[in-house]
Amino acid sequence: MHYLNHCISKRIVEMAKAEDKAVALENLLGIRERAKGCKKFNRMMSGWNFRELASFIEYKAALAGVPVIYVDPKETSKTCPRCGNVSRYNRKAQGWFKCTKCGYQSDADRVGALNIAARALDALGA
Repeated sequence: MHYLNHCISKRIVEMAKAEDKAVALENLLGIRERAKGCKKFNRMMSGWNFRELASFIEYKAALAGVPVIYVDPKETSKTCPRCGNVSRYNRKAQGWFKCTKCGYQSDADRVGALNIAARALDALGA
């Protein structure tokens, strides 16, 4: 996982630098407790060093002059990025998001990423 974290962090920082963007990360504390999935997925997650990945992103971003912003991950996977509706019923299926208010649908990971990006923009005052 160490080498994989280096590869992932390098690519993230390269992409942010090329686009003149910041990197937004959620506070990863407690991710293992929040992760739900099959046995194989849980084993992989328990062995993944998220703090190491964040650390690699931080130091590579600092060297490249790319800002890193940490945001509160609370309810990012339950909040509709279109209308702002927060409901546990927006996530009836593990990998799919469907807003109970406006009907917006998308991959649940994409929804979480959109909400993290929006919080980072708010933090930057953009």
